[in-house]
Amino acid sequence: MSIKLNSILFASLFFFACADESPTSSVMENISEKEQQETEQRQRDACYNGTSTESGWCCANYGYQCNTERNSSAKSSSSYKYSSSSRKYSSSSTTNYHYSSSSKTSSNTQKSYLTQSKNFKLTLTYFKQETPDWDNVLGINTYNDADPSISFNIEFVDFNGQKNTKETGVLLKKQDTGLWSGRIDYTTTVPANTEKIRIYPKIIDVDVLDNDNYSSNYWYIFDGIGYLKNNDVQYDTDSRNTKCTLKWEWYLY
Repeated sequence: MSIKLNSILFASLFFFACADESPTSSVMENISEKEQQETEQRQRDACYNGTSTESGWCCANYGYQCNTERNSSAKSSSSYKYSSSSRKYSSSSTTNYHYSSSSKTSSNTQKSYLTQSKNFKLTLTYFKQETPDWDNVLGINTYNDADPSISFNIEFVDFNGQKNTKETGVLLKKQDTGLWSGRIDYTTTVPANTEKIRIYPKIIDVDVLDNDNYSSNYWYIFDGIGYLKNNDVQYDTDSRNTKCTLKWEWYLY
């Protein structure tokens, strides 16, 4: 009888000892791992959305929040690298921004802004109508009835936020044109101390009675102008526009 009782006690102790290592422990480990993953995801999202207070950490770990407007701590660093990827931020319901940044690595002597004035050259290279019936007259599903009038607003912004605004005037004006490619240039001077360039493409469909605005209403912003080399061509497209494809390029010299 005592042998049987001892066997039962031994089996019970073995069961409870194993229970320590099984379902409850496993579940807790899974919960801990899941919480860690969720925390990392929240940190990553905060970096991506530009709401993290640790911009330098975001830049080092994910390549996000590396532009000068949102990463003031990076300016005090003697050497850091901008993210070459683009990020979109909306400051209001009427003004939208699409960011891209220099992929150049700074040195001790380089500044994120221009230390002297330079020339700026923008070249319109491509237009394509992507939605039918811009004239809204016949409704025959045609993709070559656009009458595009294309121009750009340009802002040169210094490190204090002061803006110098330029307008290119109409660079391209066509009638019943669904596709165009070529090279039309605009040149101007970029003031010293400029840290970022904002480019706003304007696409107007010119009609006899009422012009239609086919602009995307986005500013395309490039940070860290001081890190660009002369003649380093930047290729841009109106990526937020669903009505048409518009491409241009620009460089400093």
